[in-house]
Amino acid sequence: MGFGFGKKRQQTASASLNLTPMIDMMTILLVFLIKNYSTDPSYLTNTQSIELSRTTSETSAPDKPVLIIGKDGVLLDGQTLVSFPQGVPSKAYLNAKVIPELMDALEVKKSSDADFTGTLILQADKAVPYTTLKPVLRTAGVAGFNDIKFAGVTKE
Repeated sequence: MGFGFGKKRQQTASASLNLTPMIDMMTILLVFLIKNYSTDPSYLTNTQSIELSRTTSETSAPDKPVLIIGKDGVLLDGQTLVSFPQGVPSKAYLNAKVIPELMDALEVKKSSDADFTGTLILQADKAVPYTTLKPVLRTAGVAGFNDIKFAGVTKE
Protein backbone atom coordinates (compact mmCIF):
# COMPACT_ATOMS: atom_id res chain seq x y z
CA MET A 1 0.00 0.00 0.00
CA GLY A 2 1.54 3.17 -1.12
CA PHE A 3 0.35 6.37 0.32
CA GLY A 4 2.73 8.46 -1.69
CA PHE A 5 4.68 9.95 1.16
CA GLY A 6 7.97 9.51 -0.58
CA LYS A 7 7.04 11.12 -3.85
CA LYS A 8 6.45 14.83 -4.16
CA ARG A 9 4.41 16.18 -6.91
CA GLN A 10 5.75 19.25 -8.65
CA GLN A 11 3.18 21.97 -8.96
CA THR A 12 3.78 24.70 -11.42
CA ALA A 13 2.34 28.06 -10.56
CA SER A 14 1.76 30.18 -13.59
CA ALA A 15 0.37 33.63 -12.95
CA SER A 16 -0.03 36.11 -15.73
CA LEU A 17 -0.73 39.74 -15.16
CA ASN A 18 -3.05 41.47 -17.56
CA LEU A 19 -1.59 44.95 -18.06
CA THR A 20 -4.32 46.37 -20.27
CA PRO A 21 -6.74 47.29 -17.42
CA MET A 22 -3.88 48.77 -15.41
CA ILE A 23 -2.76 50.95 -18.32
CA ASP A 24 -6.36 52.07 -18.89
CA MET A 25 -6.67 53.00 -15.21
CA MET A 26 -3.40 54.96 -15.25
CA THR A 27 -4.46 56.80 -18.42
CA ILE A 28 -7.74 57.83 -16.81
CA LEU A 29 -5.91 59.02 -13.68
CA LEU A 30 -3.42 60.96 -15.79
CA VAL A 31 -6.18 62.71 -17.74
CA PHE A 32 -8.03 63.49 -14.50
CA LEU A 33 -4.93 65.00 -12.87
CA ILE A 34 -4.02 67.05 -15.92
CA LYS A 35 -7.56 68.44 -16.14
CA ASN A 36 -7.53 69.40 -12.46
CA TYR A 37 -4.03 70.86 -12.40
CA SER A 38 -4.32 74.61 -12.33
CA THR A 39 -1.74 76.82 -13.96
CA ASP A 40 -4.12 79.74 -13.69
CA PRO A 41 -2.53 82.56 -11.67
CA SER A 42 -5.85 83.05 -9.90
CA TYR A 43 -5.01 79.96 -7.89
CA LEU A 44 -3.63 81.93 -4.96
CA THR A 45 -2.45 80.21 -1.84
CA ASN A 46 -3.51 81.38 1.57
CA THR A 47 -0.56 82.01 3.82
CA GLN A 48 -0.36 83.07 7.44
CA SER A 49 -3.75 81.42 7.93
CA ILE A 50 -5.49 84.48 6.55
CA GLU A 51 -9.20 84.35 5.95
CA LEU A 52 -10.14 86.12 2.73
CA SER A 53 -13.42 87.92 2.22
CA ARG A 54 -16.14 86.22 0.16
CA THR A 55 -16.80 87.48 -3.36
CA THR A 56 -19.26 86.82 -6.15
CA SER A 57 -16.79 87.77 -8.87
CA GLU A 58 -15.79 85.06 -11.32
CA THR A 59 -12.88 87.07 -12.76
CA SER A 60 -9.53 85.36 -12.48
CA ALA A 61 -6.56 87.25 -11.12
CA PRO A 62 -3.84 88.29 -13.57
CA ASP A 63 -0.31 87.00 -13.21
CA LYS A 64 1.00 89.95 -11.20
CA PRO A 65 2.82 90.42 -7.86
CA VAL A 66 0.81 89.27 -4.83
CA LEU A 67 0.82 91.41 -1.70
CA ILE A 68 -0.49 89.68 1.43
CA ILE A 69 -1.53 91.52 4.58
CA GLY A 70 -2.25 89.25 7.52
CA LYS A 71 -2.23 89.33 11.27
CA ASP A 72 1.50 88.53 11.29
CA GLY A 73 2.70 91.12 8.80
CA VAL A 74 3.06 92.13 5.16
CA LEU A 75 4.40 89.76 2.50
CA LEU A 76 5.20 90.35 -1.15
CA ASP A 77 5.29 87.19 -3.28
CA GLY A 78 5.88 85.08 -0.17
CA GLN A 79 8.72 87.17 1.25
CA THR A 80 8.06 88.81 4.64
CA LEU A 81 8.69 92.55 4.47
CA VAL A 82 7.10 93.85 7.68
CA SER A 83 6.34 91.79 10.80
CA PHE A 84 3.64 92.62 13.31
CA PRO A 85 4.77 91.63 16.82
CA GLN A 86 1.85 90.05 18.71
CA GLY A 87 -0.27 90.62 15.60
CA VAL A 88 -0.41 94.39 16.09
CA PRO A 89 1.31 96.89 13.77
CA SER A 90 3.57 99.43 15.43
CA LYS A 91 2.58 103.11 15.72
CA ALA A 92 5.44 104.01 13.35
CA TYR A 93 3.93 101.63 10.75
CA LEU A 94 0.42 103.06 11.14
CA ASN A 95 1.64 106.68 10.92
CA ALA A 96 4.06 106.06 8.04
CA LYS A 97 3.50 107.89 4.78
CA VAL A 98 5.50 105.21 2.97
CA ILE A 99 6.76 101.83 4.22
CA PRO A 100 10.44 101.75 3.14
CA GLU A 101 10.80 97.93 2.98
CA LEU A 102 7.67 97.61 0.85
CA MET A 103 8.65 100.58 -1.33
CA ASP A 104 12.05 99.03 -2.11
CA ALA A 105 10.53 95.61 -2.90
CA LEU A 106 7.86 97.14 -5.16
CA GLU A 107 10.49 99.19 -7.01
CA VAL A 108 12.46 95.99 -7.67
CA LYS A 109 9.29 94.28 -8.99
CA LYS A 110 8.52 97.31 -11.15
CA SER A 111 12.00 97.47 -12.69
CA SER A 112 12.19 93.71 -13.33
CA ASP A 113 8.83 93.56 -15.15
CA ALA A 114 9.29 94.33 -18.85
CA ASP A 115 5.57 94.92 -19.44
CA PHE A 116 4.76 96.77 -16.22
CA THR A 117 1.09 97.76 -16.02
CA GLY A 118 0.87 98.92 -12.41
CA THR A 119 -1.31 95.98 -11.35
CA LEU A 120 -0.95 94.43 -7.90
CA ILE A 121 -2.98 91.59 -6.35
CA LEU A 122 -3.88 92.24 -2.71
CA GLN A 123 -4.85 89.47 -0.31
CA ALA A 124 -5.93 90.82 3.05
CA ASP A 125 -7.35 89.04 6.05
CA LYS A 126 -10.94 90.13 6.53
CA ALA A 127 -10.20 90.92 10.19
CA VAL A 128 -7.43 93.40 9.32
CA PRO A 129 -8.68 96.97 9.84
CA TYR A 130 -8.42 99.66 7.18
CA THR A 131 -5.92 101.59 9.32
CA THR A 132 -3.50 98.69 8.71
CA LEU A 133 -4.23 98.62 4.96
CA LYS A 134 -3.91 102.37 4.45
CA PRO A 135 -0.07 102.66 4.63
CA VAL A 136 0.29 99.65 2.30
CA LEU A 137 -2.11 101.11 -0.27
CA ARG A 138 -0.39 104.49 -0.07
CA THR A 139 3.05 102.91 -0.56
CA ALA A 140 1.82 100.86 -3.53
CA GLY A 141 0.38 103.99 -5.13
CA VAL A 142 3.59 105.95 -4.66
CA ALA A 143 5.57 103.04 -6.16
CA GLY A 144 3.40 103.20 -9.29
CA PHE A 145 1.04 100.31 -8.58
CA ASN A 146 -2.22 102.16 -9.13
CA ASP A 147 -4.33 99.20 -10.29
CA ILE A 148 -4.87 97.16 -7.12
CA LYS A 149 -7.00 94.02 -7.41
CA PHE A 150 -8.43 92.66 -4.18
CA ALA A 151 -8.43 88.86 -4.06
CA GLY A 152 -11.22 86.97 -2.34
CA VAL A 153 -12.74 83.53 -2.09
CA THR A 154 -15.72 82.84 -4.35
CA LYS A 155 -18.98 82.01 -2.63
CA GLU A 156 -19.94 78.40 -2.92
